[in-house]
Formats: sequence, structure tokens, C-alpha cells
Amino acid sequence: MDDAAPLAPPAGALPPGWHGRVDRGAVGVLFDRPRPVLSSALVNGGWGQAGGFCNMTVDSAAPRHAGGPAALVAETAAARGLPADSVGMMTGAWMHRLRLASVREAGHTLCLLLTAGLANARRAGDPADGAELVPAGDGPLGDEPVGTINCAFGTSLALTPAACAETLATLTEAKTATLIDHGVTSPVAGAPATGTGTDATAVFAGLDGAPLAYTGKHTRFGELAARLMIAALGDALAGMRGAAHAR
Repeated sequence: MDDAAPLAPPAGALPPGWHGRVDRGAVGVLFDRPRPVLSSALVNGGWGQAGGFCNMTVDSAAPRHAGGPAALVAETAAARGLPADSVGMMTGAWMHRLRLASVREAGHTLCLLLTAGLANARRAGDPADGAELVPAGDGPLGDEPVGTINCAFGTSLALTPAACAETLATLTEAKTATLIDHGVTSPVAGAPATGTGTDATAVFAGLDGAPLAYTGKHTRFGELAARLMIAALGDALAGMRGAAHAR
């Protein structure tokens, strides 16, 4: 893709008020108004309000940023015109691996933006890379870019904080199911992988209507959210087959 080329999904693929651009180094989304978000992101993670989202590629051959990974992601977001409260992630996967899955139903949109790399696939419970319960600095991985499954899920529907947490859990289960279905294994355990060691997921709630309180597997919302993850990650994994490096 060309630098600063517009992200051009089909009409209605992104929730109203989402404005996305993607280039070789990052995907950035600017919101017309701040959105509630729950995430495990490197920058502005946790529960809060966000004015945008950024997922950036870090080349393993590039010099390390003096300010550390969080500062690098924040600078990348700012360079793309995103506000300081934007949620930011980093990955070793290139942006040509970006996948977008979206569905519109009953006048509402659910969408998912995903990049996937498997260089550090792991099974939950594998022996850790670091021995310390409370590591110094950035921890055992430092700021070295590795294969990661990064996901930003968004909807036009308002969600309670608990529903955001339930949606994040549903997406994680769908991710694990997809990895198992595609035969991805942990090089540590030799058993089915449940993710990578550095996955990040963000759930951006919408602003329409009374907040949904339930979004689990018994709900239509939960079904659709899971199917978006299965579709996007499944397509990304299929695209990796035959590649020399799963970045």
C-alpha cells in the first residue's frame, strides 16, 4: 500500500464516525468523538475513553527507540494526526497482513481490524521467558518486536463496561478456537497454541442507544463478534501458509 493511503473498506464497514488510514508502517483510526474502550494495549490500555486507535509495525532491523516501545507507538500515532488519548499497539507483522471483517445488522455495525504474526505463538501456561514475578524495566521481551495478534473491535452500539469485558473474553475464545482449528502449536509445549506471548485486544464501544449489558455466547452480538474474529484471523492464517517467516 502507498504511504498514507486511505483505508477504503466497503461502504458501512466501519462504524459511523470512524475514519481510517493505513500505510506501510501503521493503521490509524480517528474517531469523530471519544469512544469508551477496554483494552490490553501498550499505550493507553485499560478502561477509558479514546479519540483514536493506532497499530504500528516495528522492523526488527530498526534501531531501538530511546524512549521505549510506548513512546515509539505514541509518536507514531501523533505523526498520523491521532490525539494523545489514542489506544496504541505494536507488532512485528507488516500492514499488508491487515484484515478487516465487518457486519451490519438491524442498522448497527460491528467490525474488527486485525494483524497477525505467529513468531512467538504460545499456549497459556507455557514456561515464561523471564523468571521474575516483578521484572525490571519492560520485562523479558523488552521492546523487541515479535509476531503478535493485535485486534481492534468496534461497534456503533453502546456497551456497559461489563459487556466490553465480556466481548473481549468472547473475542479471545474465538481467537484460540481459530488457532486450534488451523493447527497452530506452541514451540515451547508442542501443544495447540492459545495465542502469542504479546497479543493485544481493544474493544471500542459505540454511542448509540441504551448500553447493552450482555454480549456473551448466548447473544446475537456475541455470535457476530466471534464470527468476525474467526473470519479475520482465519484469513490471515491462510495468507501465511507457504511464507518463509510468519511475520
